[in-house]
Amino acid sequence: MKKMITLICCALSAMILLAGCSPAVNLTDEQNAQINSNVTSVISIVVAEISQDGTWTAYDEADRTAQLDLDDEVWAEKQENWKEINNLKFDSKGVYEGAINSYLYAVGESGEATSVKETLEYAIVDDNLTVTATLVTAERTVEMVMLYDDDMNITGISFNPVYTMGENMTRATLNTGLGMGTVFAVLILIMFIISSFKIIYNIQNASEKKKASKNIKEEAVDQTIAQIIEKEEYADDLELVAVISAAIAAYEGSSSTEGFVVRSIKKQKKDGWKRAL
Repeated sequence: MKKMITLICCALSAMILLAGCSPAVNLTDEQNAQINSNVTSVISIVVAEISQDGTWTAYDEADRTAQLDLDDEVWAEKQENWKEINNLKFDSKGVYEGAINSYLYAVGESGEATSVKETLEYAIVDDNLTVTATLVTAERTVEMVMLYDDDMNITGISFNPVYTMGENMTRATLNTGLGMGTVFAVLILIMFIISSFKIIYNIQNASEKKKASKNIKEEAVDQTIAQIIEKEEYADDLELVAVISAAIAAYEGSSSTEGFVVRSIKKQKKDGWKRAL
């Protein structure tokens, strides 16, 4: 059992060591010279203008606008010049523009770069060579990462500010607080929505009661009108009965209508008298 545990521990240790090791980077002297030249060229093109005495002068807004507004013809001309003079080969215009935008973001976080450390770091990522140069600013260091393909064309450039442990903890706390605040805000909103259902129900219930009360009042008015009409019709019938009784009594030669009972009164058609003749 102890041997088995020891074997497992050794296997895990080997896996951890292998995971932590990156593939060895073997570069020719020509490639090393090209990379060093490329780092200097990218800094002078994207980061700052470097004078002969080594002074770095940041590009102003007009320079940045001109750099980002190159038409295809001007871009092709510049790219050919960079290839011939600096052996600098951007894979596309998008790589160049992306590098400038990435640096502008880094400037917003750390300020303008004023120098670069001499040591370069190499690594193989997804079978591609990455070269990292460290720029120095007033706030912190910024890593300039250049990605090469097999033909030593630059396929990507990014500028990544290096934050301290305290800054990372602060950013993580802010992100956590923002996330939790958003969740609580959504929950509170849902609670208010659910609470509003009761208010809506009460409003609808009051509206239905008001409508029902109105219908009851209308029915009562209709019934009252019907009763009045019925009473009027009944009064008209009594007058008609009295007239008919008097006519019958006169016809019979009686001076009184006692003993006469009118069972019903039915309206006849207009030609009824003609049939009687």
